Amino acid sequence: MKIDIDNGQYFYELFYQVSFLLVLFIYLIEGYKRRFPWSTWLLVIITVRIFFIIGSKFGAITPDDFNYFTQHFQFPAQHNINLMGALVFGFIGVGVAKWLLKIKYPILDAFAIAAPFGMAVQRIGCLLVGCCYGTETQMPWGIHYGINTPAFFHNFLSHQIPANETLTQALHPVPIYFVISSLVIGIALIFLRKTFKRPGNLALFSLALILISRFFIEFFRDPLSNGAFQGNMFLGLKVVQLFILVASVALAGIILFREKHQSRKSFTILPNHPLLNASYLLMLAVLLFVTRNWFSTIEFQVLLITLIPAVLFVTNDLITSYFTSLIRISTISLLMLSLLVMSQTNPTTKTTSYEEFRVGFSSGQYANTHDIGMGTGCNRESISQDFKQQYKLGAVGYSVFKKDSFKTVEYGVNGYYGRQTELGLKTGFQQTNSLWGINPYARIDKKWIGAGIGIHVGDLKLTPGYWTENKTEVLPATGTMSTFIYPHLYARFGIERILYISYHWGDYFPAPFPALNNYFEFGSGFGSRKGFRASVGVNDLGFAIVKTKIPINNTFIIEPMYQLGSSNPINNIKSYQFSLGLHYLFGYRSN
Repeated sequence: MKIDIDNGQYFYELFYQVSFLLVLFIYLIEGYKRRFPWSTWLLVIITVRIFFIIGSKFGAITPDDFNYFTQHFQFPAQHNINLMGALVFGFIGVGVAKWLLKIKYPILDAFAIAAPFGMAVQRIGCLLVGCCYGTETQMPWGIHYGINTPAFFHNFLSHQIPANETLTQALHPVPIYFVISSLVIGIALIFLRKTFKRPGNLALFSLALILISRFFIEFFRDPLSNGAFQGNMFLGLKVVQLFILVASVALAGIILFREKHQSRKSFTILPNHPLLNASYLLMLAVLLFVTRNWFSTIEFQVLLITLIPAVLFVTNDLITSYFTSLIRISTISLLMLSLLVMSQTNPTTKTTSYEEFRVGFSSGQYANTHDIGMGTGCNRESISQDFKQQYKLGAVGYSVFKKDSFKTVEYGVNGYYGRQTELGLKTGFQQTNSLWGINPYARIDKKWIGAGIGIHVGDLKLTPGYWTENKTEVLPATGTMSTFIYPHLYARFGIERILYISYHWGDYFPAPFPALNNYFEFGSGFGSRKGFRASVGVNDLGFAIVKTKIPINNTFIIEPMYQLGSSNPINNIKSYQFSLGLHYLFGYRSN
């Protein structure tokens, strides 16, 4: 097998996000099954995620990284991460959340199954970027890594490959070993989840299995890929293996002792006081603000995915608890009156279906940076180039809608074509790229929630705000990533005509490329039942955007979007993005 991908970091970040979404989904299922209060459970989840990310960085910190951290109160742009540190800090995060939120019922086991499945997905990104590579092998499943990977770079520096070679020798596919072992562990935990008598032992057993699998895989892993440990040896084993061995034995002893001395207890799950949850949420918000420079853009995004629903649930609890009795009685009376009025109509649920044809146009101008180099912290050597980006794009789409009193189902396909021009601000070299794609998708919207999924396929271009690559140092020739496939995801919470928040990943018409790849928005219909919407949000470049959706006589919809203009610190380039979608609705049918 050969892996030679120029933009491996893109795939690493892609699978990082997919891994987080999978883990979050499992957490929510576990919380629902165990009947945890949603507000409290979301606060626990985001606490654990914060500790997990911070632990992954501190677990692999080098002396140079630490010096940089103490001087700047943030981690270097390029630094190693460590799974063991992430897991240890994650467990600490559970304890901190349980203590501060005064949770009296067991919650640790709810994290047991998600961890291995999340690791399995994330390791696919490691495989494609070439960061966790193995030693040389003669096995037929060995992987040859290309020149733009950490595996090639380290093998070249250690003189394991000649100067004129463009591929490494066959290496053990360590990330694949991690994927297989993680899936086996996850499946085993599903079958063993009711085996342990003492709450918390399932999670401890999960951690022990993860560590044991890591112990054996380390025999096939190249020491140069071990980050801060650098594969240091003692007593014939890597130092990291000795740590794992000691930790595994300790965990086994703790599990056996807790099982032997377990005492049956009954737990009552009660919701926290809304003020306690609100105080804790405020503390988290302050913590994230103070440490915001500790997280990369993608890490901060996955934290927001959990933080925003937590804000909504905690706010809802406060409003529900502190409304006066008069307001409650008035609300109930209005609801009863509404039911009486509605009872005079046909109670049968009617389904309405119609179709939509749309055309759209988008354009923009902004700047981004591409950095290429190797090393971490103060030892990093790199070359950067800033790029001025401009694009224009047109699109068409077709959808089918089916609506009843409970939900709206939409499915369809979009197609788009455009051109993107970028100017290297160091070299003065300008190039123009074509951009096209096809985007089938489906989504469902209910009163409180909405979700959608799809895929983009074509010649797709992405321009991240700051693109850092860890490979052989050269002057970057482009600030644009190219890919033939990109995900389409949509999630919403809240009532659209009143107040809602939503996340869009590859979900935008006319098209999410090259610079609206993902964004959050906060919006309202201001009570309109005609479909009017207005929202503000933050796009992939970190700029604020405003959007509106204006229906006209149930036949036309006008949907403009504008990024609030600002001068980019890169050469004072004026940044803006604008798009306009025109929708025509037809073919109404009822049954």
